[in-house]
Amino acid sequence: MQLVAVTLICPDPPSSQLTAAAVTDLIWVHSRHEDRVEHIRTRVELNRCRIAAAIIAATPDAAIANLRRVCERALQHAPALRSWCLDRA
Repeated sequence: MQLVAVTLICPDPPSSQLTAAAVTDLIWVHSRHEDRVEHIRTRVELNRCRIAAAIIAATPDAAIANLRRVCERALQHAPALRSWCLDRA
């Protein structure tokens, strides 16, 4: 199991503040069995959202790829995340 994290950013200040619980729920809704996500923890601060996850994967790179894929899915399909994007840093 690998512990990895990604950051979502909102270039413009969001019109309404997302809660950590709401983001966590959105990530769970968009995860699939093959993503191998075991646990998600989220922290939201203004226009940044840090998502940490425990993912079953052989390497950290594979785990981060899985988490990024889940987040991309959520960003594409969840209206609440419409103005958000993955931080590429």
